[in-house]
Amino acid sequence: MEILGSNFFCNLVEVHMNKLVGKSLDYIEDVFYHAGLEVAALLSHEFNIEKFRYSREIDPIVGVSFTGLFDFFVMHFGPTWLQWWEEGRPSNWYLSKNNTCVNMALIFKEEEANILRAIREAAEAGVKDYCEREGLKVPNRCTTVQPAGTKSLLTGASPGWHPPKGSRFLRRITFAKNDAVALACIDYGYNVIPAQKDKDENGNLLNDPFDPRCTEWLVEIPVEVEWANLEGADQIDTSKFSVKAQFDFYMQVQKHYTTHNTSATLEYREEEIDEFAQLLYESIQNDDGYISAAMMARFDANETFPRLPFEPISKERFEKEMQGIQERRKSEDFYELLMKYDTKVEDFAGPSGCDGSACLMPERK
Repeated sequence: MEILGSNFFCNLVEVHMNKLVGKSLDYIEDVFYHAGLEVAALLSHEFNIEKFRYSREIDPIVGVSFTGLFDFFVMHFGPTWLQWWEEGRPSNWYLSKNNTCVNMALIFKEEEANILRAIREAAEAGVKDYCEREGLKVPNRCTTVQPAGTKSLLTGASPGWHPPKGSRFLRRITFAKNDAVALACIDYGYNVIPAQKDKDENGNLLNDPFDPRCTEWLVEIPVEVEWANLEGADQIDTSKFSVKAQFDFYMQVQKHYTTHNTSATLEYREEEIDEFAQLLYESIQNDDGYISAAMMARFDANETFPRLPFEPISKERFEKEMQGIQERRKSEDFYELLMKYDTKVEDFAGPSGCDGSACLMPERK
């Protein structure tokens, strides 16, 4: 969990750092300062339920989050930073500059830490200034990294701090069949296929989204990260990054930015289990700040799970997909297309998972 507590509400604000590339550090700090102001505004709300009032009184909770951090650092440091990742982010990684060997690992990690600390302090300052001005108790922690998979698509950001699944990939989002947003996506040119659970009587995946046996749709969105066309960047396979490299960067975020917890999914291969276990053990023993992370086995063969939420694709495939979208598109105004199908009906059954357009799990009675 990213925010721990009981009987509370937490206001969250998310900064898309991939949109801050090329800005000065002063500008970036100002963005996070204003994010702190915005996230603190909910603390002015007065609850009419006693347990919520009491929780707010003893422990006011807010969370300033970000997404697109990986993209930001690629554009900040250049493809050399990706090469360091490819090597596993070792603590000693030398490059020759002006006939001198320079340990770039130290330079990279120090700069990462400096930026993360700066934006944390700016967010904290915004929260503190708002609370003191309004006479509110100042939260004792206010930075986090929340789950940011689907929202990151709004600006093409890699989710949270994570590396993307590739420099170009297909992102598949689950919708209920005939969902208004999904129907608008079809008219906008996106491809739609049946979900993984929709199969024929022989157990084969369905291919026609309008087959009466189909119950859920996957909308396929081709994504190209902002740094994909930097020279040499797309030659580095981000899906090959070791769990050690992931853990090292995740802990940079946890140590220097996060005061709640950092949403993290660490992906490992079987041969990395022992090393990964040792990293976790040492971090806990040394009290480095590790709290919790999701852990997922990684399979290099995409065929293991057909119709994955993320499927890396080549530049040629990406360009072909984008061309097809343009050819099928009926309007450039997505809102206009959505209004054709949005009937404002709220009582409907949604997808079984939580990776759709909204959380559609039935309300607990």
